[in-house]
Amino acid sequence: MPARIRRPVDGVRLVVRLLALGLIAALGTLASATNLGAEFDLVRLVDAIPSPLLALITAVGGFGVLGVPLAYALRQLVRGRSRLLLEAVLTGLLAIAACWALIELLYLIDSSALDDALEFPRPTGSTRPLDDYLTALVAFGTVSRVGGEQLWRRLFSLAVGVYVLSEFTTGHATALSLLASVTLGAAVGVAVRYIAGSVNVEPDGAALAAALHARGVELVRLERRRSGHDQRDYLATTSDGTRLLLAVFDRDRIASGALYRVYRAIRVNAEVARGPVLSLERGAERRALLAMSAAANDVPVPRLVAGVPCGPDTIVLAYQHLDGTPLAQLTEPPSEARLAEVWTSVSRLHQARVTYRGLTPRRLLAGADGQILLPIPEDGAAFASDLRIAVDRAQLLVTTAQLAGASTAVRIARSVIGDAALNATAPVLQPVALDRETRAAMKKNGALIEQIRTEIVGQTSLEPPELSNLERVRPRTVITLVAAIVAGYLLIGQLGTVDLGTVLSGLRWRWLPVILLCSAATYLGAALALTGYVRERLSFARTVLTQVAAAFTGFVTPPAVGGVAVNIRYLQRAGLSTAAAATSVGTCQAVNAIMHIVLLVAVAAASGSSSDHALPIPGWAFVALAGAMLVAFSLLGVPFVRRWAADHLLPPIREAGPRLIGLFSDPVKLAQGLLGTLLLNGAYVAALWSATLAFGESVSFLSVAVVYLAGGAIGSLAPTPGGLGAVEAALSTGLTAVGMPGATAISAVLLFRLATFWIPVPFGWAALHLLQRRQAV
Repeated sequence: MPARIRRPVDGVRLVVRLLALGLIAALGTLASATNLGAEFDLVRLVDAIPSPLLALITAVGGFGVLGVPLAYALRQLVRGRSRLLLEAVLTGLLAIAACWALIELLYLIDSSALDDALEFPRPTGSTRPLDDYLTALVAFGTVSRVGGEQLWRRLFSLAVGVYVLSEFTTGHATALSLLASVTLGAAVGVAVRYIAGSVNVEPDGAALAAALHARGVELVRLERRRSGHDQRDYLATTSDGTRLLLAVFDRDRIASGALYRVYRAIRVNAEVARGPVLSLERGAERRALLAMSAAANDVPVPRLVAGVPCGPDTIVLAYQHLDGTPLAQLTEPPSEARLAEVWTSVSRLHQARVTYRGLTPRRLLAGADGQILLPIPEDGAAFASDLRIAVDRAQLLVTTAQLAGASTAVRIARSVIGDAALNATAPVLQPVALDRETRAAMKKNGALIEQIRTEIVGQTSLEPPELSNLERVRPRTVITLVAAIVAGYLLIGQLGTVDLGTVLSGLRWRWLPVILLCSAATYLGAALALTGYVRERLSFARTVLTQVAAAFTGFVTPPAVGGVAVNIRYLQRAGLSTAAAATSVGTCQAVNAIMHIVLLVAVAAASGSSSDHALPIPGWAFVALAGAMLVAFSLLGVPFVRRWAADHLLPPIREAGPRLIGLFSDPVKLAQGLLGTLLLNGAYVAALWSATLAFGESVSFLSVAVVYLAGGAIGSLAPTPGGLGAVEAALSTGLTAVGMPGATAISAVLLFRLATFWIPVPFGWAALHLLQRRQAV
């Protein structure tokens, strides 16, 4: 066994303490008024304490924080733990250094709100922002594991508590600074313990054998098999020749994977993702309950022989050991009869409201006689709801399809659970509901789930219900929300520099219809461009309406994402296959991007030679471009990257190749697509130029074209809905660079965005609903 181990639970503790530090900083910065009010109240409360009592608290606090750590250090020396004591002392010194560094950082940041919270003025003078001795003391106690013994844990906590009270009553520190000092010390201590590892106190094989001997299980042989993140496994042989699998759970390992489980619990429905189990006893009890439930329902799983504690921090579960080969390693798939047996066994558990979870080809075993052996139940649930049972069936359905194909998997499931139950499984057939291992496999065969759904419809002749909403929140939603908040902040900052009353009084309203007309022309250009890359005949009016509907989806999604989805769906409804629709829309987007770059280079060159206000490209931009190309070519030299590119980039190109050749071989269609792209960009440039004229500014059309093309490129990279914030900042900065006053440039850009982004939104919503009613999208 290793002398030192890195405990996953320490990683969880470190993250929690760092989050607590961030919360304390946010409390001092954002809730400064509340914090100062609470500090005033506490100071008035302290003033009411009699002076003799204050003197007693100060004396006890000073003696306690010196006496208790020294007594504990002496005890550790007597017990021969000098190395652990040295580590604790060095950690205390490191905590002092971290405390001083944070104080210097606070002075550099110069945050008045946070300074007021940490350095509250008192009659005795300003308080210290952080207490370095308190930080070192907490770090010392964390590394020396003083919390492992109840008596010393209580003495240490009492000494720290009295010291904190004495420091506050004597006016040496604020409540927030003392809280921050304790949290910082704990964070430093846990960080050292996690990075350097802790002394391994897990029971060895002899201790495990002794614990099982007390339970009446005599071991004659014990062999370490593997050590997972959450448990240790041993192969054991008893005195009567029985082979056992020992699953050893240590308290310090039980939190393994907790952060990922917390992420899954936040992201998806609680019925789909099990939350983290941070209790050793609760985790062992759940596994024992699942094993006994399986045995009670005659499900052939490894039988639980014994469960015994081994010291205060370890529990051993002894299971019957079954030899077998993982199905994922078989050269030929199991027979339909064997797979049907698995479905029958799992269905018996479902009738008892028990789920299995994690039935993957790697965990299912094939015995010597060909029988499929179910693994030890670990991640399931008792008293399961209908949704959890459906998720369990979906996992087994995908696993069976991986082994025998979608058609066979659906046929086997129908024969065991029936059409109604199988159809009820379809709504949860989603990657997010599957095991982590299966989700990784789905990236290589993403069409498998769709094939299963198709087989369910074909074999049951039932209309599948709508997909269930299993996700609480999507990462894309969080990123979009954060980006929208940042964009709104930037936009509000821009508006704060503009006197709207003065600006609007000078607006030439006759230009507003022109801007709106140019905005409408952009949808004609987008429709023309799309039809140019589709060989099939499309209704031009309906195609224009689809582009208007895409304006609404662009309001709630990053640029191009919603529009691409709407256009692909529209082409599918128009009779194109999924591949053909994706190829056409992708070609349209790619050509538009290339044309955008070509137009930007051409117009920038023309603008630079004909205008006094050129937009020089800095030299570092060329250096960055050359560096990016060098990195890209270097990565292609790595075999792994080259294989990834071949697997992910070449297949779509090969699939789209014949269609692209057919599109570009038609001059009329090609001209139509290019004309649409030119109209699209030209209409946007004309709208922005008209907005500048509406405020009486005479900026050349070519300069405005450069500004729009550059700003549009920047906005397309922003993750905010419609490029909100990024487009406004880029366009207003560009117009200022070509000679417009800053306030007028911002006003012109806001007028342009009002006409091209905000006003079309309600029309896009109406168009989308109209197309949906007509089943056009």
